[in-house]
Amino acid sequence: MTCWWSRGILRAPMSTPELRRCLGDSTATADAMLAELRADRSRLPVLFPGLPRHTSRAAVRGGRQTLGAATVDLDAFRGCDLVAAWLLLSVAATDAEIADLYAHGDIEERAMLLRSLHFLPIGTATVRLFGEVQRTNIVLHLEAAACDGDLLVRMLGTAGFDQAIVNRLLLKLAFLDLPLARVFFAERTANAELSRMLQDLATEREAAGRSVWRDTWRMIGRAPCPGSTARLIGGLEHGDDGVRLAAAEGLLSLNRADLVPFANERLPREVREPIRALLRQLTARS
Repeated sequence: MTCWWSRGILRAPMSTPELRRCLGDSTATADAMLAELRADRSRLPVLFPGLPRHTSRAAVRGGRQTLGAATVDLDAFRGCDLVAAWLLLSVAATDAEIADLYAHGDIEERAMLLRSLHFLPIGTATVRLFGEVQRTNIVLHLEAAACDGDLLVRMLGTAGFDQAIVNRLLLKLAFLDLPLARVFFAERTANAELSRMLQDLATEREAAGRSVWRDTWRMIGRAPCPGSTARLIGGLEHGDDGVRLAAAEGLLSLNRADLVPFANERLPREVREPIRALLRQLTARS
């Protein structure tokens, strides 16, 4: 079930027709459910849990796309996730109804609801459910809410959802070693306090002989704090290709000509071409 649409200049709010075009083989079932809900709104808590059984658990496919206000990776969304979002949009589900579905859902039902948030208007229920995600130990729920889309970044500035909350969620991402790239545009939220938190976590993990989140180097280069420059320079000599790549990206973000000698020193010994390309960009700034 694949849906394609055009990326517009304006990020308009989600509309039910454009989401409906993505429902594929589940369209008829979704229409029947909507008719039932319009006849009896109290059926929502009964119909919602059955969506995976009655629609599709298969991935939608289509890769990274923009739909309304949301940018998502459709490869990470199932047919039932989109049906859930379409139904909730179509009946203009209230914050209270969304919170109630989450409170009474099992692990999979909650994940489906959290994925549907990517397509729904941001409201108090969205903020509340992200609070639940921040406190939970269920990785699936963190991924469903924060990953494979730009919802986390779009929420920044919403009442009750400030930079400190974003920092804690990204720190949790680092703790679980989930790739930063799965939180679209997260690099735009870089700030010195987050860099400090990430460096503290990195130091703790290094002291325990554990691996450090590779994206630490990417983020601290965008908003350095004391110690960031030294960590980035050291990252160029790391044995992990991914760390060296992230460190080179971080150094590029610093945009400091005085760091060019470190790139010059590393370049002849670097064997990975993507990293060499970044180092050449660094050396060109001399």
